[in-house]
Amino acid sequence: MHIKEITTYKQAEEYLYNVPKFTTKSTPEMTRAFYEFLGCPGEARKIVHVAGTNGKGSVCTYLSSILSAHGYKTAMFTSPHLISMRERFRIDGVLMEEDEFVKLFCFIQDKLQAVREAIAHKTMQTDILPADYHPTFFEYLFFMAMLWFEENGVDYIVLETGLGGRLDATNVIKKPELCIITKIGLDHTMYLGDTIEEIAGEKAGIIKDNTPLIYYDFDSKVSEIMEKTALKHGSFVYSVKNTDIMNVNFHEKDIDFCMFYEYDNCVCPCKAEFRLPTVANYQTVNSTMAVKASKLLLQDEWKLSTVQQTLSNTVWEGRMEEVSPGLFVDGAHNEDGVEAFLNGLAALSKKDAVLLFGVNQDKDYAPMIKRLAESGFFSKIVITKLAGERSALPEDIAEIFSRYTEVNIVLTYSVKDAVEKSRSLISGGTIYAVGSLYLVGEIKELFREELL
Repeated sequence: MHIKEITTYKQAEEYLYNVPKFTTKSTPEMTRAFYEFLGCPGEARKIVHVAGTNGKGSVCTYLSSILSAHGYKTAMFTSPHLISMRERFRIDGVLMEEDEFVKLFCFIQDKLQAVREAIAHKTMQTDILPADYHPTFFEYLFFMAMLWFEENGVDYIVLETGLGGRLDATNVIKKPELCIITKIGLDHTMYLGDTIEEIAGEKAGIIKDNTPLIYYDFDSKVSEIMEKTALKHGSFVYSVKNTDIMNVNFHEKDIDFCMFYEYDNCVCPCKAEFRLPTVANYQTVNSTMAVKASKLLLQDEWKLSTVQQTLSNTVWEGRMEEVSPGLFVDGAHNEDGVEAFLNGLAALSKKDAVLLFGVNQDKDYAPMIKRLAESGFFSKIVITKLAGERSALPEDIAEIFSRYTEVNIVLTYSVKDAVEKSRSLISGGTIYAVGSLYLVGEIKELFREELL
């Protein structure tokens, strides 16, 4: 599509989806060079940089909501999206409008053309940007986000990495206010490394000089890497441990628990009770990270009652979300995510449920399947094919499930059929859809369009 023809949101979205076909991965130096050409939008704002394998989006959402509730205009950039690209850009919880999306898209196209002409006519001296430079899909969205945040004069920017940390486009930010690293596990191993130590090293790449770090202290090997990297950068470290969370009580629609939220400036640790409108046990850790981050950022302005009220009303889509009575979707898409999902089911004492599973073929999905199949929580399994060419085939998925369980397995070839089949297999029970955020997005889209 010629760029002059793009005047609508759908056209801009289509162009961006096709970017991977004509560009290659940029070096951090290339990303930084074009970001500087744009004028480094947003870099002077207070930026919280968040990396990790699981929980990044939830931590970003909880923290953004708390900052907004304290009166700060707070922007958030996350990925991936479930239905619309506009979900990646929010200010005080409100998504970017379609006309703003198109305006920013075209602005970057104009700047891209300008930088290419400057290089061609030798009016811009650079040995970093090639003459045919084009931002990657993620870079493009990151640039749009920072331009939008600058234009709207936000106070805080909560910035989630896309993949990894060290080489991520968001890591061109030189001086964040705070860095947060959530739980780390084995995911994207073809890019980040085959061991948890290698992946932790990539995530720790966001740590900057003299910038405080909050990280999830759950594995001694990971913690050692975080502590050593922070020491190298002169960064003060705050850890979140499982022992910071206690007295967890599960109800039909929510969880209440106690949290140690502060250690510094206290004669003894400060503890308070919080409620989350979810049944996902793993959100106790993610919300604790966000609470401690907000206390560090806001200092004396921080109000416990405001934080308690905010958390009790904050929901992050696609994480143990009930989209229809008895149908829950969860974005677990790697082994650690599945383990957290199953831990939640164990705490809820759920049995005899239907599992609806779909996954993309580029994922290492055999370990996920093994854990799900051996959990004993599911009396029936429905496997489906996701939209698009990347989906794993239901037959291949079923073959792996059959190695670990004798439960009845049903194959479907569209998400709509899978939901309908799951409903027919259980009456008054519970269906859990897991395996991919793309699966979550497809299911939510079906209900949004009232096709189910």
